[in-house]
Amino acid sequence: MKSQQLKSFMEENRIQQKQMAQMLGVSVATVSLYLRGEYNGDVSEIDRKVDEMFERQKAKVVEAKYNAGFVPTLAAKRGMEVMRFAHVEGEINVIFGAAGLGKTQMLKQYAKQNSSAVLIEVDPSCTPKVLLRKIAEAVGATARGVNNELLDIIVSKLKGSERLLMIDEAELLSTRSLEFIRRIHDLAGVGVVLAGMPRLLVNLKGKNNELAQLYSRVGFACDLGNALPDDDLAMLAKSALGTDEFNAPLLKACKGNARRLSKLMRGVVRSSEINGVPISAELVERYAGMLIS
Repeated sequence: MKSQQLKSFMEENRIQQKQMAQMLGVSVATVSLYLRGEYNGDVSEIDRKVDEMFERQKAKVVEAKYNAGFVPTLAAKRGMEVMRFAHVEGEINVIFGAAGLGKTQMLKQYAKQNSSAVLIEVDPSCTPKVLLRKIAEAVGATARGVNNELLDIIVSKLKGSERLLMIDEAELLSTRSLEFIRRIHDLAGVGVVLAGMPRLLVNLKGKNNELAQLYSRVGFACDLGNALPDDDLAMLAKSALGTDEFNAPLLKACKGNARRLSKLMRGVVRSSEINGVPISAELVERYAGMLIS
């Protein structure tokens, strides 16, 4: 019975009824009754939802055959070097470039390799208070109080710690938020890495030069440009697929963008595994045609 298959799947993957209810789009009570064979509603509809869920899980298993591990490309090494310098010297450094070049992956890898590095990811709704609370929580400090109180708490926690504060999507930060980052750096003496889109460098100056103090403290700015070099892309492709046989069509289709390359390769691997056909240049070309330019 389908319900027994679902029960076995949940046990093998340690999935609770609440989580499964969310995955199926039904109530917890429905899952409970269904698993016991006591559901009095439309069982065929739940069976259909379970089948769809199993198909999604099958696609995720295919994903495991795609190597998405960090690849130390030339661009990545440049970015990591800038992070290391900021960390060791207590400087403010900047990494900027077009979307999809791997900035976030660099930051995550550095944080993974260095427990004293703190990574904060911001979004368009990140006000100064939200930013300060994020930082406070990340460094293990109390995330309560008004802005100046939060600042004092963060500085107290970070002073003398030789930690590194990394902010991803930093181009989204307001002038006031950037000023708080400067104060944390100045008062705590910790290194800071700001990463984001090219407009980040413009934002750091301020529209009316109001952030001159912050901009003057920036040691190095690593410009990743608008596209990755072919050698870097070739390394990414070979690492993901385990072969460089399809590098030519892959590099042509991704147009210098690592994120675009990753999406293309994932689609190709998934199609190959699900349909039981080998990866080919034709398959790459077909998926390349579906990518948004």
